[in-house]
Amino acid sequence: MATEDLSRADPVPVILAWLRAHPAVTAALSGPDRVGAYSEEPYPRLRVSDVPGGVDNYLTRLVGTRIQIEALGSMDGGPGKEELRRILYVGLAALGELPAADPAPAGPVIVSVRPAQAGGYVPEADRRPRYLAQATVWSHPSY
Repeated sequence: MATEDLSRADPVPVILAWLRAHPAVTAALSGPDRVGAYSEEPYPRLRVSDVPGGVDNYLTRLVGTRIQIEALGSMDGGPGKEELRRILYVGLAALGELPAADPAPAGPVIVSVRPAQAGGYVPEADRRPRYLAQATVWSHPSY
């Protein structure tokens, strides 16, 4: 396997699909279609992205990707800091279940999820309420 094959270990699409289908996440967000890579209606929602950091091991083909999960509220301030924190931790708990799930039919194999940065309240630049945390997701390309 060539080194460039590590690019096939990107866990973000698998994480998005997992969180979108997770019943506890859907319940916490009060409905479907509220998990994605962008800040867009409807709110509240979870935004998932990869951020700088992590580890690429070319010898073992194991990749540790730093993932940021954000619970976003609406411009009117809803649903409030306490509820956004709860939504964030429901999402993190669901993410923690991913390594025990059956591997996705396509994409990387997720082998571990570890906390990287505790949750905290950091409003968006437009003053939209936001709680965020980071985790390191360890994966390897499917062969």
